[in-house]
Amino acid sequence: MKWILPSVAALGLALDIVSKSWALASLNAGQARPLVPGILRLNLTTNTGAAFGLGHGNGWFMTILAVTILSAVVVWLVRRERSGNPLSLCERIGAGLLVGGAAGNIWERLLLGRVTDFLEFSFIDFPVFNAADVLIDLGALLILLNTFAGSPAADDAHDGKTADRASG
Repeated sequence: MKWILPSVAALGLALDIVSKSWALASLNAGQARPLVPGILRLNLTTNTGAAFGLGHGNGWFMTILAVTILSAVVVWLVRRERSGNPLSLCERIGAGLLVGGAAGNIWERLLLGRVTDFLEFSFIDFPVFNAADVLIDLGALLILLNTFAGSPAADDAHDGKTADRASG
């Protein structure tokens, strides 16, 4: 089961790179076009900041911050795997999505000094985003859902520790 996280991360990174390459080759900046009418449109932009335009114009700082945060997440994942409470399947998939998406945005920041955004909601005023952003959000959501709902693996591990303490 340990192969799931790196596999999901690699697929997420590949999806992000391919989708941004497609957007750069196929879309013109400032010329939005519908993807799912009334819901989602394609609108090519770039972003030197972070989510929601935060840190705009501070590309290197945002890159260092993103690398630092991703490094902290990876350290946490490694420590968690080595602990007596390994990641559940849901957490592995979520962490893979999060890591793959973050790596996609970092990769582009390192290569181009900016991130390509091209997805935009049509029905609300919301910042333009990309596949990596979707992966990061989905990954974080899966991890949070697992945390609040509790995973069977975590419950089993907890029950075993409780039983050991009670008998010892």
